Amino acid sequence: MRIKEVLIAGLLVLSILVISGVEQCPTTGIGGIGGGGKTQASSYGLDFTLSEGLDKLTAGKAFNLGDTFYAEAVIENYDSEQRTGNICIRDDIDDAYGGIQGYCKPFTIPGATYIESKLESPASIKVIFPEKEYYSYKGLFADVNVKAYITVSYIQHSIISGEIKSPDPETETLTLQQIAAPIKVTAEKTISAKDENLKANVKFSLQKQGTYNITTTDFKRNAAAYSVKIGNLAVTCPPSENNQGIIEFENTKFISCSALLPREQRTEPFILTLDYGVKLTKDFGFKIKKTE
Repeated sequence: MRIKEVLIAGLLVLSILVISGVEQCPTTGIGGIGGGGKTQASSYGLDFTLSEGLDKLTAGKAFNLGDTFYAEAVIENYDSEQRTGNICIRDDIDDAYGGIQGYCKPFTIPGATYIESKLESPASIKVIFPEKEYYSYKGLFADVNVKAYITVSYIQHSIISGEIKSPDPETETLTLQQIAAPIKVTAEKTISAKDENLKANVKFSLQKQGTYNITTTDFKRNAAAYSVKIGNLAVTCPPSENNQGIIEFENTKFISCSALLPREQRTEPFILTLDYGVKLTKDFGFKIKKTE
């Protein structure tokens, strides 16, 4: 009896430890897993999730054939600037079976609240699909795994600023002021002699964050438009002209610019402006069960 009691007690302890371990494991929404499917950090600018609820679409959910449901997307803006764009939804099932038929609608979301350059709170809006009534599937002859695709697209205007000191230090990594965006910029400066002047070379490195797709503002090319100003100096950013250019984002990830400065200690402000289109697509897998 004692051996049996010890074994039972041991199993109870083990069960408690397993359950406790499961409860302490963090859950994520990466890649559309779980209810919301939030994948991007707050430093990326704009993000969205799906709200959970009894008759709301979320990843991993199962509906019976004929069940009605809707999708509630929550868009969050971590940029201080207002954003306007489009949000679209569709599924991968033929429209003959009902379900989520392709549809887009515009949205406008206010800018986030910043206090002394620190994020106080993001802005948030809800977008409902469909606008009226509900989605439902019909006519399926077996259980079907479905994927819903939601895409948010908008235009990003980013201003990155800093200072260039000359002639010292000769080389340095510049401190940049920039707000949340899908492209993060770093910059390095070098100073060299050029005839009677000094030449400041600045290399801006661009890094795409998260799973955003970067395009031109017409959403046709994988590229971004840029312009660079260094005080009131003449700036050259080959191969661009008039300090404005296009960076082919799939092939090139840096911009090199230069300006001539007099041989004296001075500090010049600089501004890098980026304009580009942004698309963020997430998929949410769910199931339609055919009832007997």
